[in-house]
Amino acid sequence: MAFEPWTSSSGLLVLWVLSSIVFFYAPSVLWMQPRASSPFVELYYSTASAVLSQDPASVADGDASPVTLAQLVKRKVRAFSPEAGFNGVWWLPSGHAQTIYCSVGDFSKVDPIAYERKLLQLIDGGIIAIDVTPPLADQPAHSGERVLLVAHGLTGGSHESYVRAALTRLTASEKSGGLGFRAVVVNYRGCNGCPVRTPKLYHAGSSDDIRPVALWVCRTFPDCSMYGIGFSLGANIMTKYAGEEGEDCPLSGMVVLANVWDFVKGSHHIERGTLANRLLYQNVLGGALRALLQLHQDVFLSAPSPPLSRELLARIFRKWIVSLREYDEMVTAPLYGFKDAADYYYSISSSRFVERIRIPCLAINSLDDPIVGKSNLPLSQVSRSPWVVLAATRSGGHMGWFARSDTGERGVLERWYVRPLEQFFAALLEHGLRKRPVPEIDIDGEGFLRQRGRPAVEFIEIVPGAADTVVSGTKESRLFSGW
Repeated sequence: MAFEPWTSSSGLLVLWVLSSIVFFYAPSVLWMQPRASSPFVELYYSTASAVLSQDPASVADGDASPVTLAQLVKRKVRAFSPEAGFNGVWWLPSGHAQTIYCSVGDFSKVDPIAYERKLLQLIDGGIIAIDVTPPLADQPAHSGERVLLVAHGLTGGSHESYVRAALTRLTASEKSGGLGFRAVVVNYRGCNGCPVRTPKLYHAGSSDDIRPVALWVCRTFPDCSMYGIGFSLGANIMTKYAGEEGEDCPLSGMVVLANVWDFVKGSHHIERGTLANRLLYQNVLGGALRALLQLHQDVFLSAPSPPLSRELLARIFRKWIVSLREYDEMVTAPLYGFKDAADYYYSISSSRFVERIRIPCLAINSLDDPIVGKSNLPLSQVSRSPWVVLAATRSGGHMGWFARSDTGERGVLERWYVRPLEQFFAALLEHGLRKRPVPEIDIDGEGFLRQRGRPAVEFIEIVPGAADTVVSGTKESRLFSGW
């Protein structure tokens, strides 16, 4: 989790971009932040916060006492206390700097994690790659495990530094001070080496691809307690998934970080915000998605009934710069059945599903996030949702939260968000939550596993065809691969 400052190979261009953002935009961003004397974290929650039920087997006679979600967060997540604060560094003074460093920093030598890869073929023929740590080859599955279902950010994967920073702590054994989780990272279609067999990738609301992975977890780890983590785009997907499932959600709890929440407001923030938003971020985001599409263009071009015409693909690949809205208007909307980009943004916004969540959910956003504006935060919905607590931090950027390490070693940084994430899950485990409903599974004649009563949720595990244990940490890690 701790690491030394970067020495990036990106050279003078990276230094120029970073210094330009810091020196031209840091003053305005800092001016908009609350005064330093104000708390680093502001908590938002419903006055009717949900009382957390307990598993009778984990409670001694007479020891059970009602605890609400809000009470648990305030009592147990010490990183949110006024005394804890945030020990930032002078050379990352703004949300822009924190965000850009997440993309240009060198994290290849920190938090290496060994994963075992599994491939799931879904009902439409598409492939989902899931990376499991600790690998099953080293630590076979057993009944009653604690399992994390992890959803990464835009065009990312299990190799991303923000994923590894969290899993290094959470999957460490209890003997070594960790929580002893098994983690299952979902690599979306086409991301991080996931094969693409059909002309379909993923989008910011692809919760349908989470369901078969959750089914695989329930099948592979009998009687497990499953929890969720979502980062950025993955936070939106995970939140939407939990809201759609409602009372039937198999997750016992989840944490979502840097969620965009409302893509309608988010698109306005990106397109009409600061000069950095208009010239940098919206084009980086669009470029990242185009790069992924271009990587897998042969599958789209060779499809018997191409969902995107050759002319359209040629036009989008010829463009020097592609903004996020341009990509979503030209590719995402027609590819996934939305009328246009506006319809897509409205339909997949997880803010619409907040009030349907029925599991403990901790959301963490930074108020100086240049990609997620303050108006994106669903404060009204959270006030009506007993199951959600939203923590708004004064700074941290988009998936940054880089702070000085508590070790006191000069120049060593850590990702602050790992602390509240770990403390929240530890509190839920200590509380002893009542078991969640487990989906029943049927097997058809071809070996596909299907959720009973939901024929669209099915998969079959296929052999990767190569060494399935990889070490993540040596691969290039960027917040947006199109940077």
